Amino acid sequence: MKTVLITGAARRGGAAIARRIHARGFRVILHCRSSSKAEAELLCQELCTQRADSALVWSHELNQDIPVPPDLNNIAGIVASASSYVDSSLDNFDTHIDADMQTHVMGHIRLIQHCKPALIQNNGSVVAITDIHVQRASSGYLTYQIAKGALASAVRALAVELAPQVRVNAVAPGPFEWPSSNTISAQRQAQILESTPMRRIGRFDELASAVEFLLLDATYTTGATLNVDGGRATFLE
Repeated sequence: MKTVLITGAARRGGAAIARRIHARGFRVILHCRSSSKAEAELLCQELCTQRADSALVWSHELNQDIPVPPDLNNIAGIVASASSYVDSSLDNFDTHIDADMQTHVMGHIRLIQHCKPALIQNNGSVVAITDIHVQRASSGYLTYQIAKGALASAVRALAVELAPQVRVNAVAPGPFEWPSSNTISAQRQAQILESTPMRRIGRFDELASAVEFLLLDATYTTGATLNVDGGRATFLE
């Protein structure tokens, strides 16, 4: 059975992507960090109830040395969804830059290195989750945006490097479902919605649909970035 590895698959957008890819008949590897392993195991149980032995949990920190993932030879796709969204500025740049680069860029590139032979053999595909703020920066998340920008650049470079056997694309999300530990004020939420032409936040099933398209169906598309943001990147000034 062909396998797709989804990083950051325990919750929110990563979990929605895992469910969508699993529904297409693939086995999914649910990567997670140790702090979210319990949630990943619940999702794994849910998916394996639907189809036996169709999901497994792989817990590893992306900012550490990356081992060879399980079920390596069957990997036909990678979704680089794992992320860390932490405030940073020039004043604490040195405190955050290494962790952000490891989590968003270096860990994923090393993972692709491990999987390269399988991806080539299986005519595979990679989709990275970047951010609309790569195109239009905002204040308060300096090292996160630098790292996501590097990931977006890596997508374009890897699309050339791995062609023609492997396609590499990106989805750049805008505002999506507010996190349960929401620290965004009501005023800021209203500002975000006001600057989003569709006047609402996105649903994670909409993010998953875009990833599914690029990963499995857009067979003549590589090196591209699809904004899934309700038009916000176009509208922002």
